[in-house]
Amino acid sequence: MNDPLQDIHHYSPTLTIAQVIKFCEKKALPVSRPMVQNYIRDGLLPPPVNKRIYTHKHLAALVMICRLKTVYDMPAIRTALVPHMDEEGLSLETYKWLLGKQKEALELWLANVAPNIAAEDENSQALLIMAHAADIKDLTAL
Repeated sequence: MNDPLQDIHHYSPTLTIAQVIKFCEKKALPVSRPMVQNYIRDGLLPPPVNKRIYTHKHLAALVMICRLKTVYDMPAIRTALVPHMDEEGLSLETYKWLLGKQKEALELWLANVAPNIAAEDENSQALLIMAHAADIKDLTAL
C-alpha cells in the first residue's frame, strides 16, 4: 500500500487551504475545499490553527479520512478517529500505527481469505478487508 505521507517532511509544517488541496491533488486524494470545510463543521477534522493554518497533523487526519470513507460512513469514522486526535489532527505516530494495523489486517486477509476471492488488485483486496475483517471492523477498539 502506498503511503501519501511518506515524504511529508518535504512539505512545510504549516499550510494554507490552497496548499492542502494541492497536496491532496498531487497524492490523488479526493479532497476539495468544501469537503475540508464540511469535515471541520461535522467534527471530523479540527479547525485550522489561527483560522487559516493547517499542519501535518491535519494532513494525516485527511488521508485517514479518505482511506476510511471508502468503507465507513462519517459517524463511524468520527467515532474511530476523533479520540485519537488533538487540536491539530492526527499525530504522525498515530497515523503510522493505524497504517500498521491496516497492513497487519491486509496480510491476514491476503493469507486467509483473498485466495478464495477474485479481486482486481491489492488495493481492491485492501478495501475488501477493511469492509470485512473483524480485526478492524470496530476501530474504536484501537
